[in-house]
Amino acid sequence: MAENGKGEFWAFVAGALAGGIVALLYAPAKGEETREKVRATTEDLYGKGEEFYTHFRTEADKLIAEGKNMIDEVSTTGKEKYEEMIRKLDETREKLEHARDKGMEKVEDIKEKVEEIKVKTEKKVKKPAEKSAEK
Repeated sequence: MAENGKGEFWAFVAGALAGGIVALLYAPAKGEETREKVRATTEDLYGKGEEFYTHFRTEADKLIAEGKNMIDEVSTTGKEKYEEMIRKLDETREKLEHARDKGMEKVEDIKEKVEEIKVKTEKKVKKPAEKSAEK
């Protein structure tokens, strides 16, 4: 939009100058009157140019402010999403560690049971072997 504003401004200035020159060349008036008309036209054009500039400057400032707000919003949203992902990853890590610990406890329980079964089995195997050796 800034590019269009520049083009419109310069088109306005060029049109005003061209119109002023044509008016001076074809104006059937005395020098004093012509100078007064030129002065009045110049002041009028200056005022319109100033209004035009002020209008587009205001619009540009609004667009810049909107752009900054959008960047801040995206930045804030991105930061919030990042923090949420970190929180979820921490929760998942804690769940996995808990599951690992529970799994290790189960493995230890199974090892103990296997050891108990091994001891019982060895005792059962030794008793018949001892009885055979006594005979």
